[in-house]
Amino acid sequence: MRQVVLIVATVVASPAMAQDAQPDGPDIVVIAGKPLRVDAKLLRAAQRRFAEDRPSYAPQGTLRFELWRGADRISAAGVGLALTDGAGRQLPVTIDADGRVAFATLPAGRWFLTAPVQSQGMRLRPIVLSSGTSVEDRRLGDLRAQCRVAVSMAKADASLLAMPLIGMFDAIGGCASKRFGFYHMVEHPLAGATATGAGVTRTLRLSAKRTSYEAPLSDRTLSNEARVRLAYR
Repeated sequence: MRQVVLIVATVVASPAMAQDAQPDGPDIVVIAGKPLRVDAKLLRAAQRRFAEDRPSYAPQGTLRFELWRGADRISAAGVGLALTDGAGRQLPVTIDADGRVAFATLPAGRWFLTAPVQSQGMRLRPIVLSSGTSVEDRRLGDLRAQCRVAVSMAKADASLLAMPLIGMFDAIGGCASKRFGFYHMVEHPLAGATATGAGVTRTLRLSAKRTSYEAPLSDRTLSNEARVRLAYR
């Protein structure tokens, strides 16, 4: 069976597309309009999924959101993000020291994460990181939780043309399926990536341009405590 590869813009590639896929875009993201405008229901869906999965996958993890434009991660600190409702009210957004967006309790009602015109072409991606880890040295459980969070965001967007394919993705086992490739985009070209745990080391597949790696989410020999480590060029 050919592998299904979830790559750009919450779109599930069909098996025919996936045969020779070498993704160099982000793994699963939400593409907002122009300028950035993300419905808070997607953020709530992400929070619910993470709250359910955190005990099993990432007990010391936190959920944040990153902004990307092309192959570059953009610090949210200078973007002018805000939560905005239809009445024109605005609430500030918390941004951590690494330029990622953090949400505590989202306000009730219809709100949107927005930014000015210069946010054109930006994408929003969830990221799960545990204390004592970094993007270069990650728990595999965090990546497993992140995949599930991202898929929950895709499902929350009823406008997505990919919804029937998301259903197919669920049918084959979702993020835990061996027929699914989860490519995680990185900020610098890779020299290599490995996953290590319980005496087992796997060399991970890189995309053609070495801007992403395939996380071994379905590898049952690697526990959630296994570490995915990156080396840059």
